[in-house]
Parts: sequence; C-alpha cells; structure tokens
Amino acid sequence: MIDPYNRKITGLRISITQRCNLNCKYCHHEGEEKSSREMKCEEIIRIIKIAKNMGIRRVKFTGGEPLIRDDIGEIIKKTIDIGLEDVAITTNGSLLNNKIDELFRAGLRRLNISIPSLNPHVYSYITGGNLLDVISGVHSAIRKGMNVKINTVIMKGINDNEIYEFINFASSLRCSLQLIELEKLNINDDFFEKHYIDLSFIEKILENLAEEVIVREDMNDRKVYVVNGIPIEVVRPTYPNFCKKCSRIRITSDGKIKPCLMRNDNLVDILTPMRNGASDEEIEKLFIKAVMLRAPYYK
Repeated sequence: MIDPYNRKITGLRISITQRCNLNCKYCHHEGEEKSSREMKCEEIIRIIKIAKNMGIRRVKFTGGEPLIRDDIGEIIKKTIDIGLEDVAITTNGSLLNNKIDELFRAGLRRLNISIPSLNPHVYSYITGGNLLDVISGVHSAIRKGMNVKINTVIMKGINDNEIYEFINFASSLRCSLQLIELEKLNINDDFFEKHYIDLSFIEKILENLAEEVIVREDMNDRKVYVVNGIPIEVVRPTYPNFCKKCSRIRITSDGKIKPCLMRNDNLVDILTPMRNGASDEEIEKLFIKAVMLRAPYYK
C-alpha cells in the first residue's frame, strides 16, 4: 500500500479498547472520539491477516490500556502466529506484573511502557495511579528478557526537571527511552498552553551526552542518541519530517481505519461491513480507500 505522497504503509497501530484503569492528564486517546463499540478478538485477527497480505509487517497494540482486556494473551498469540516481523504493545504498565507470564507465553517480546514521572507524588497527580505498580511491572518484563522502551511525555512545570532521572533510570535497567512532546489532541486547551514545551533543548542536551548518534530512516529520520549505551529518542510531532516518511496506519477501537492520528474527518469504517458479511476483497478495498485519504498533517 502506497499513499498519494509515495509513502509505503508497513505498520499497523491498533487500539483494542478505550477503557483504561488510569486517567492521565496528557492522554490523547490515540486521537479517537468516544465510542462504546469494541472489536472482538477474531475481528482484530482477521483485520491483521488482511493487512499483512497488503504489505503490513509490524503491528502495535494500544488503547486505552490494552492489558485491561481479558483476551489480550489470545490476541497476542494469534497475531504472532500470523508471522509478522514485529508485534508490540504500548501499556501504562500498572497491570503488567500480573499479566507478564501470560504475555510471555503468548510470545510477546517487545513493549513500550508509559511513565510520566519517577516521583510517586507527581506520578499520582498526572495519572491517578501508583508508580510502584508500574516499576514492579517494568522489572518483571526485564527479568523475562523483554525489549522495553520507556515512553515519557514531557510537560513544562510538571516533569521537565526529571530528564536526567529518566536517563539514569533507563540506563540502570538497560532499556530504551523515548521523550515525547505534548500534543494538542484530545486534551484541555488550557492544559496544553500551560504545559507544552519544545523539546529541542533536550536534543541539545543529548547531543552533548551521546557517545553515538544514529539516524532512523524508518522513523522520519529521527535521531537516536546513544547515552551510557542505551538508545534515547526525542519525538517532536511538529518537526518538519514527522509526517514526511510516515509508514503507519491506524485502526480505532471501534473498528475504523484512521489514516492520521491528528484527524477524524477521514475515517473508514471496516467493522460494520465486516459484521455485515463483507469479503476479504471488500475489506481490502476499504484499506485502499483509507490509504488514498492519507496526507501529511504537519507540512
């Protein structure tokens, strides 16, 4: 699948629920509008099989909180059995300690864990959760030998003083770190204006600290700063190349193809046709329709 801007689509990001056990102030809910409809396991797997036949090589499950689903192990196992290059999950990590054995048996080996603060009080303020639950989950995943990446949204006046703490934390665990700019999407305007901060200052810090800088051509030429032997990335959505090489398309939790995180005016419903008996060929045509609606949001 190649869109009108000559971008080849190889990654599929699937939100499998809008439900979550936390209430993070910065959460953009994958750009989704509220819906009570949720895809079943067999529907998710069918979508992935069709997408793989159309060139999708990587799948990442998101939410909401993916681990809140009772069938998450089944979803992971059946997805891995399809034979993709990569299967991963983004999670808040608070349920991970109790789910890690199930996920490992299912074949999961890579996950992103969202941690907005290493200060228990700040973490509770941002998420309403308990930091110790998350840290315990991180250690459980690492003991299993999983590839862990820490995701941290940086917010001015909240956690922008924790940059070095996060670097040291990731270094101590030998896991990757991703520092992310706050996005003006599905959050309160006042909150965004008060807490948004341009992360170019962090890139300058990392340039001075890095033993090596690698350019990820597969991720919009994003730089990877190797500090203390661990990879650190800075995600800046307004960076000119952010959309230039985007190779990802999304599926919402209620079964719509979402060509762009930032837009909801070009969704293509596939779950309704699927439940009405649509063939694989008809679903493929809907994928092509969605791909043709793709356009860079940040130009």
